[in-house]
Amino acid sequence: MKKLTTLMILFLLLSFTTLAAQGADVRSLDLQLAVELAVKQNLNLRIEELNLEKSKLNYEKQKASNLLNQSRYSELQAEYNLAVANNNYNNVYDNLVKNTVSQYTNLLLKKLDLEIKEKNLALEKRKLAEARAKYNIGDIGSVELLEQENTYKDAQFNLETARDDYQQSIKEFKTLIGCKASELEIIDLESPQVWEIEEKKALNTALKNSIELELKNKKLELARIDKKRSEVSAPKLDKQIKEISYKVALLQKENSREEIVNSTQETYYKFKQVVKNMKLKKERLAEAQEKYKLRKKQYDAGLITKIDVLQYEVNMMETKYQYHSAISNYYLQEHSLKQTMKLETGVFSNGNIEEK
Repeated sequence: MKKLTTLMILFLLLSFTTLAAQGADVRSLDLQLAVELAVKQNLNLRIEELNLEKSKLNYEKQKASNLLNQSRYSELQAEYNLAVANNNYNNVYDNLVKNTVSQYTNLLLKKLDLEIKEKNLALEKRKLAEARAKYNIGDIGSVELLEQENTYKDAQFNLETARDDYQQSIKEFKTLIGCKASELEIIDLESPQVWEIEEKKALNTALKNSIELELKNKKLELARIDKKRSEVSAPKLDKQIKEISYKVALLQKENSREEIVNSTQETYYKFKQVVKNMKLKKERLAEAQEKYKLRKKQYDAGLITKIDVLQYEVNMMETKYQYHSAISNYYLQEHSLKQTMKLETGVFSNGNIEEK
């Protein structure tokens, strides 16, 4: 008896251990944690980080070598190379964050879509049962019954396809963030507090923080020094070449400035549009929820059928999907605007990306 009791205890302990291990294999994460994991695991970002570190060391080396020569040209070259490496790193980082946000929000939308398709299948199943009952008493013909059967089969197929698509997206996302857990629990996004910023401030910040414009300024300064050097003792053709190079650098700087202005204005306009769209979808969701509550009360009172209330529930869920899609677009467009302004991206607090 004692031996049997001991075996039972061991079995229970083993069962609890197995369950704990299974539970530990489910990874729950929000958007902030997803971004942190992606940044930590991405190899391309690690490569650019090492390249940036190497450029910093080369910059220090060139500065030390230039102590004796006191050459402004060499100093500018060193600064230019460092700025290029810094720009490359920032671009890889920002694009990685944007890709992570995009995949994360896409997963949430696919999860909602699955719920809609499951509810829609339940609705079509009830409609099919009703159609068969009507057919049996001669209320509808075989063609109408066949149409409803096909509609039900389509709903089944759509649900199965959506499940497969969702699982594939989960696999791709786990690869992106380097997650080894067998299952992922994606936490819903909260309704964001809208970022208030004026267009003029966005434009000035983008110009002030632009690494591209900084590079063009340094390139222009290098061309100016080259031109000045050629004026001392260079042949006539060399002087003309340096003069043209300087003019090209000047135009490139102006062109870069115009591109930044246009890009910022376009991104700002899109940002304002997604804000308006998000507010509109939120209002429509509130209306759909009220209609569903009303129809639910009518159903409970025996005034409408289960099919009627299910249709309103599906409509409410579809409106919810549209609202969450608008939220996803907001996150992505806010990221794009802050990326254009060269503000810090990838830091989320209560669903918002923070400024530097």
